[in-house]
Amino acid sequence: MKLNRNMNNRQLADVFYQDSKEKGTVDVAFDNMMDVRQVLEEVPNLGSILVDPRLEKYKRDHLLADLIKHFDINTQSFLHMLYDYNLISDIRDIVNEFEKIYDYKNRTVVAKVTTAVQLTDSQKERLIGVMKQKLDAKKVLLHTIVDEHVLGGVIIEAESQVYDGSIRSNLEALEKQLIR
Repeated sequence: MKLNRNMNNRQLADVFYQDSKEKGTVDVAFDNMMDVRQVLEEVPNLGSILVDPRLEKYKRDHLLADLIKHFDINTQSFLHMLYDYNLISDIRDIVNEFEKIYDYKNRTVVAKVTTAVQLTDSQKERLIGVMKQKLDAKKVLLHTIVDEHVLGGVIIEAESQVYDGSIRSNLEALEKQLIR
């Protein structure tokens, strides 16, 4: 795995993804990156701490070693390289980029679904089925939001697209047609 200090976060994540794929450990790498995200939820400024010169280097080294000791060797190597190149402060963004690459390559679609009322499990399953077909996805993850401002129907945001099937949207379209 070859990294350099001039790479942006997307490039760093892509190098790690490609290297993991070549070694047959991409799913393990993904799990490790999600574990890193979980640690970052608990310690949001971890990346900054690992580059803070006010903390003695051996303490930062020890902190990193504790963080990565349960990861596979490839992930350990990647995180060590980020640390050695003083790029570890961007770890949150690198994890996010890695997840985007992983989801794209594995045709996983993350969709934000906004409705007026909570969807039932059967409605969620039907929606997932339709979205898999429409978006050619292997897996669809729904993040549901209940918003009382939505009169009815559903608003879906997925893959930089908005599918507005809300009653408000339909009424606005009808109003525009009537005004013509």
